[in-house]
Formats: sequence, structure tokens, C-alpha cells
Amino acid sequence: MPLESTIICLDTSEFMRNGDFTPTRHESQQDAANLVVGAKMQQNPESSVGVLTMASTGRGAGARVLVSPTDDMGNILNSLHNASVGGQLNFVEGVQVAQLALKHRRNKNGAQRIVLFVGSPVEAEQKALVKVGKLLKKNNIAVDVVVLGDRDGNADKLRAFVDAANANDNSNLVAIPAGVVPSDVLISSPVIQGKDSGGGGGGGEASTGGGGGGGGGFAEFGGIDPNLDPELAMALRISMEEERARQEAAASAEGGAAPADGAAAEASPAASTEEAPAASTPKTPEAPQDDDAMDEDDALLQEALAMSMKEDTEGATVEPQADQMEDDEEDEEMKLALAMSMQQASSEAPAPAAAAGEFNDPAFVNSMLAQLPGVDPNDPAIQAALASINQGGEKKDDDAPAPAPAP
Repeated sequence: MPLESTIICLDTSEFMRNGDFTPTRHESQQDAANLVVGAKMQQNPESSVGVLTMASTGRGAGARVLVSPTDDMGNILNSLHNASVGGQLNFVEGVQVAQLALKHRRNKNGAQRIVLFVGSPVEAEQKALVKVGKLLKKNNIAVDVVVLGDRDGNADKLRAFVDAANANDNSNLVAIPAGVVPSDVLISSPVIQGKDSGGGGGGGEASTGGGGGGGGGFAEFGGIDPNLDPELAMALRISMEEERARQEAAASAEGGAAPADGAAAEASPAASTEEAPAASTPKTPEAPQDDDAMDEDDALLQEALAMSMKEDTEGATVEPQADQMEDDEEDEEMKLALAMSMQQASSEAPAPAAAAGEFNDPAFVNSMLAQLPGVDPNDPAIQAALASINQGGEKKDDDAPAPAPAP
């Protein structure tokens, strides 16, 4: 339900002492007001309700606000209980004060509504009531008028007032004859149920005739008298409506599924046997297709794995061979460089005859080479280089000219 701020206007004039309603008009009005408060507060947790009286005694007699619009249920019910009878009804002033109270409400969101209980003669002229009703319509304030007794004298004036304030069927007039419990009438009226419910529509009049009008209403509240406990009666009614809606939804769901089940049951055995192969036919090729796809994926995966292993194996075999060749080349270059350096040293800096003789000695050269780091004197390449050097020295000695004879 939408958020709504409501002002309940009570008629507390001396006419409310009349006993045509049990036990009096005033007490019946209080019970009906309690029902309206409970319904408004349960429709939306953020709704607020205020209470004012349209008659009072003493200094400043007239309309008086008992509680401003609030969501404090205890404060609202306490104000309804403490409303006392006295004074003369001032309907127009009560409507104007209620409108002012709604203007200064704390929660500015939501709709605005005034619920007026009238059990006394309305002294104001019909023209003044129409003017006030149009002002309410201009300010988007809906009204609900509940008439208790003195129906003939107020009927035309209050109907004109409701028609002037009505906009989109948001205002209602409910007339309750004497001898009927007001709560039993209001529980099914637009005042509680809204404009979509039965009874008096916007600007119309809902009336209940006969003294037993409220007797059949207890079934809607689980057998609880709404006059004794309006809140409990409303809670039971809401829970019963929710349960009824749930059962209807379940029944509609079962009803929708029943034809399908019945149609299936009426199908012949031949049709069922024909449907079985048709249903199984697409399944037989699906399994091989899935298996073929899985086999192809496995074959591709295994091929890729084999290729990767082959590449790793070739890399492992090639790399050591390349490393070994590089090591051999480095050894050959080192040996060649050592031999060339030894040749250059022997050719550029000829040693004395004694030193040359020592270098011609293979044992001496081997001992010298053994002292060099990383050099193996027994390496065939070094031995060949030393042998070539020794042979070259011997050839030079043989080719050297003989000394000239002395004169």
C-alpha cells in the first residue's frame, strides 16, 4: 500500500452522548477510529496518523489537535481514548485545522487524507462546505466522511462536500444507521479497503441497513469480534486473505498442469512406442560423435607431445656436440698460439749459446712447460711443435757456413 498521512477528526459534541449506538455514539466512534488507525498503520510502516477533535469546551472552544501525524501507535490510541465529550460541532473549522496539521507533517512524502466522524447536525451552509471541499481537492487531500446518526439532516450537505473534494475517486461517504456496529461496516468499506473495494465509491454513499449488518463480518476475522480487538481482527483478516490467495495460486498451478498430465495419460501405447525410437534416434549418433571428437583431440594432443619430446631430444643431443666442438677448437687455438709465441720468442730474442742449448734439451723444455698452468707437456701437439723446433735448429746449424780460415 502507498505511504499516507491521515488525520482522524472526532465529533465530540454533546450529541455524541446519544445511545442509539451501543453503548453510545462516542464509544462506537472510538472503536471505529481504533480500527481505522490500525488499518492505516498496517498498510505501510512509514504511514502516520494524527487525531483532533471538532468540538471542545472552555476557552478557545472549537477544533483542537490531540496528536500531530505520527507513527507512535501508543500515543495515537491514547489520544483517542482521552477524547472527551463536550461543546458544539464546528465542521468547517475542524477540516481547516486538519488541513493545516497535514501541511506541517514531518514526513512530506506520500498521500494526504482526512477521516471525519460526524454524529451531530452540521450547522455550516452547503456553500461553505463546497468551498472547503474544493480547497482540499486543490491541495490533493482526500476525505472520508463517516456519518453516525442524524443522517437525514446532514446527507445533502456532506454529499456535496465529498463531491467537491473528490478527485479520481479518492473520497468516500459512508453512512451508518443506528443499531449497527460502525466497525463492522467500515471493515469492508472503501475507508479501510481503498477505492477498489465494494461499497461506496468516490463521492458516493455506502449505507448498511438492518440491525444485523455486522453479524456476518466476524467470519472475515477468524471469529474475532473487531469491536473488542480491532488490531487482532485486522491481522487475522490479512493473514486469511494471504492464505486464500496462496491456495488459489496453488489451485491454478495444479489446474494448468492437469490437462498436460491427462493428455499424456490418454496417449495410446502405439504412440508411446513410436515416440520412444524417435526420442532415442538422435541420442545414438551423439555418442559416437562425442567419442570421435574426443579421439581426435587425444590424437592431436599425443602428436604434439611427441613432437615436443622429439625437439627436446634433438636439442639435448646437438647441444653437447656443439659444446664439445667448441672446446676442441679452443684447445687447438691455444696450442697453436703457444707454439707461435715460442717460435717468435726464439727468433726475435736469440738466447746465448748456453741458453739455446738448454732449450734444445727436451727434458728442460718439458719441465718448463709443466710449470705453466693449464699446459700438458705430454700433449702430442706440443711434442710435435717441440720436435719441429729442434729439427729446425739442427738444420740451421748444419746450413751455417764454416768459419773462414785464418790468414
